[in-house]
Amino acid sequence: MSGEIFHRLDDKFEGKLRHYSIEKKSARLRGEDVVFSEGIAYIDALFDLEIFDHLHEPNLIGIERTLSNGETVYIVFEVIGVRPRHYEMPSLTSEVPPILKWEYLKNISESWVSGGENWMEIMAVHTGYMMEINGDQLVFENTRLSPLVGSQAHIMSENVIKEMVCKDPGEKYVDDIGVLIGYNIPLTIDIYSLFKYHTGIFGFTGSGKSNLTSLLIRKVLENIPDIKIFIFDLSGEYTVHLLDIILSRECPVYTDEPLHKDRFAEAQVIPESVLDEVDEEELRRLMLDTSLNKITLRERSLTVGSFKKFLETCISDDKPHINTLVYKGLEAVEELPDNLDFYSVINEEGYSDIKIGVIEVLEGIKGGLSPKSNLFKTCEAMLYTINNYTPTEKKGKGIYEIALEAVQNRRQPPITIFYIPEPKNARKAVSIFIEEVFRYKKYYGVGNKILIILDEAQEFIPDRTARDDYTYQSNLAVEMLLRQGRKYLVGGWIATQRLAHLNTNALQQLHNYFVSTLPRSYDRNVVSDAFSISRSVIDKVTTLETGEWLFVSYRATKLKNIPVEVRAYNNEEILVNALKKG
Repeated sequence: MSGEIFHRLDDKFEGKLRHYSIEKKSARLRGEDVVFSEGIAYIDALFDLEIFDHLHEPNLIGIERTLSNGETVYIVFEVIGVRPRHYEMPSLTSEVPPILKWEYLKNISESWVSGGENWMEIMAVHTGYMMEINGDQLVFENTRLSPLVGSQAHIMSENVIKEMVCKDPGEKYVDDIGVLIGYNIPLTIDIYSLFKYHTGIFGFTGSGKSNLTSLLIRKVLENIPDIKIFIFDLSGEYTVHLLDIILSRECPVYTDEPLHKDRFAEAQVIPESVLDEVDEEELRRLMLDTSLNKITLRERSLTVGSFKKFLETCISDDKPHINTLVYKGLEAVEELPDNLDFYSVINEEGYSDIKIGVIEVLEGIKGGLSPKSNLFKTCEAMLYTINNYTPTEKKGKGIYEIALEAVQNRRQPPITIFYIPEPKNARKAVSIFIEEVFRYKKYYGVGNKILIILDEAQEFIPDRTARDDYTYQSNLAVEMLLRQGRKYLVGGWIATQRLAHLNTNALQQLHNYFVSTLPRSYDRNVVSDAFSISRSVIDKVTTLETGEWLFVSYRATKLKNIPVEVRAYNNEEILVNALKKG
């Protein structure tokens, strides 16, 4: 059993706990002082160069702990740092003469290889779990127990992290998304949980956010084939990243700009690694085959449902004759679906009787009101619009129409991209689309599974909002998406490089997080505070390479809130191989 639990290097690892403490760090977030607490273990071990190098990779340390019933368990820690130590190092002060200092340094340098009076100090953070060996099973439990000074420490094998994090590959919706750094085993997670419980992807420019997001989109489509994915793309990246799927499955791309296909193809961002493998001219030619469509962001003038609500506001206890007219009006439009455009539907040929009835009702209500009242003016405006209605030529598909198809149309393509470069227009589109999706789901039923992806999320959910630039409306819509989405099978993913001024109410609704390089400490503080991740663990993201991510989940892994470092599979390689195969 020990060979399956402990790493092969544990046989020569001599480490004991020297000190354990609850350490606190203070930071200021949004004008308030925040304190981060974490349990840190300091372990002293005999120096071994192979072990020392190994501990620079992600590792778990198990510290033996005897319980009051005599049973021995292991409290699990994650290594966050290791430092070499030699007994002569404290003597190297600035007052030591150079000739002696060189001698000390020579002795210290040689000792790392030959051995001697040296050791290493390992710093590790409490994961919040302890491990018990029960026959052939590893059992994990949440614990607040502290380890005891002098206790033996062990380097745990990849089997331990696998049992803590990786889902069984045989389970439904389970797939691997990359390789666990330091352990060289696949990270298998519940892909459905990424959709259902919302996901955040955070990293600085160049960390590979769109690359990872596109990979995860592919995994979602492979495991949840009936899902419909809608991507709001300000930067023009996803048409390229998912080009093989867009072409083969005839997925539409919508834009609010008057772009010819040639100009659209030129505006899309092509990763350098793709250009190394595929001719740029050929790639842009392929983009001309995409289904590019014009979208209009106009809002409805008045829905049938809104007209019914207006009539209900006219009801008055002291005006029974108006109440009679209200009930007559409600009866006239009773059979019309609430979501239809009121003016256009009653002006259709088959609804002339309804139109006449509505005009009589509004004229009657208007006649019983004061000309100075708001209801009088509203009735007057409605009558004018009805009597002077002329159908307007559509300059593109309405976003509310796409929302209706997203909910109802089982044959809707798997991916729809909204390429809307102007942030204000993108916010307007997001707010309308999300509100309409929820409206239709409440009216018609749950319908399709829908995943909404917001790239450059800082544009949609900033913590400072205003109505005129649609930040207020998009904030409300995204909060609704993340709060109510699970009830209606609507998932939300947000990707951003800037967390400093994001809406924390929205962030706290996420249950899965991918975090890459965040050079600003303020951004790391936001992640640590919003998602209850150890501050020391979050600081490790500064050393991650492009394509490497710290992944934490409350739903998609076996145990919740266990941070792991993963080297994700490269979507760009998948894309290139698909294009080369034609």
